Amino acid sequence: MPTTRRIESGDPVAEMTNGLIIADAAIILAIRLESLGHVLTVEDGLLKVSHGATLTAEDRASIQRYRWQLLAIAGWSEP
Repeated sequence: MPTTRRIESGDPVAEMTNGLIIADAAIILAIRLESLGHVLTVEDGLLKVSHGATLTAEDRASIQRYRWQLLAIAGWSEP
């Protein structure tokens, strides 16, 4: 179970069981995208989001902003 804390910028983050720290906003974005039917995967180190043509400009901007954290989420597996 992740624990929540804040980083210097004041943004809330979650510390995963493996010590990885992810912005809450990135976690919420991943959940929202998946609830809309998108699948996040990692291929050759790149983030892939299924059904890319249906993403809004706001979705694309958020994905770009949290790209590295979404990569970690998509590639994460339970230890």
